[in-house]
Amino acid sequence: MKPSEFAKILQRYVRPQTFPLGFKMVRDTSDVPERAKRFSNITLCQAYNLARVYRWTVFIDGNTVCPIGVIAYGFAEPDELYESGELAVAGGYAEDIEVGKKFEESIMRLNYGEFEGVLVFPLERDEAEPDFAVIHGMPAQILRLVHAVLHDTGGALETRILGRASCSEYLEAFVEKRPRFVLTCYGERVFGLTQDYEVSFAFPWEMADKIAQNLEKTHRKGIRYPVPFSGLRSEPVLPEKYAESLENIRKSDHV
Repeated sequence: MKPSEFAKILQRYVRPQTFPLGFKMVRDTSDVPERAKRFSNITLCQAYNLARVYRWTVFIDGNTVCPIGVIAYGFAEPDELYESGELAVAGGYAEDIEVGKKFEESIMRLNYGEFEGVLVFPLERDEAEPDFAVIHGMPAQILRLVHAVLHDTGGALETRILGRASCSEYLEAFVEKRPRFVLTCYGERVFGLTQDYEVSFAFPWEMADKIAQNLEKTHRKGIRYPVPFSGLRSEPVLPEKYAESLENIRKSDHV
C-alpha cells in the first residue's frame, strides 16, 4: 500500500487534525530528496512536528540539539553525563542519579552510526516507503487504531509508558515490529508543541495493510469516529412548560 493511500484511509476513518507521518531511516544521505528541509539547533521532536503541522518533508540527523534524541536514533554516542543519570535528574524526572540511570537504560537506542539520519514526511507525499509511521490525535481517534490492530487477533495491546523520550518510543515500533500507543512525552509538549489533548500511535509499516483493512471492517460494524453518541437517539426530558406547549400544539389544527 502506498503511503498516500493509507493517509486517505486514515482521513476517512480516523480524521486526524494533523498530517500522519512516515519515518524512513537513512543510511546514505544521497537518498534524501533535495526538497527535504534540514534544521540545526532545534530538537528532534520540533523537527517532526514541523512535518506533521507544516506538511514539510524534513531530514533529521545529529545536528538536532536534544541529547536524548540523537543518542536514541544512533546519531551520537552517549557522554558521561548521559550515562551517569544526571540528565534525568536535571530534567526533574529522577530523584537522584541512580534513579536517573534507570530512566536512561529504559530508552530504546539504535546502534551508533547505523543510520545517518531519518527522513520524516507526511504520508500523503509518498516520499518513500516508511520504516514506521506515527499518528497524533485525540484519545478517541487513537482508540480506532487500537481497534484495527486487535480486530483479527483479540487480546490486548500491550505498551509501556516512559513519560519522556517519546521519540524513542516511536523507535520501538520499528525495532520490535509491533504497534505502540504512546502517551506523548513532556519534552515533546514543551519543545515540539504537541498539545495537551493529543496522544500518539506508532506502528511498523508492515502493518499498514492490516490496519487499513480493519479500520474499514470495524467502521462497517458500527465502531466509528466521530463517536456516534447513543444519547442522540434517546427521548429527551423537556421542561414542563415545553411539554405542555407541545401538547397544546398537537391538539390544535395547525399540526
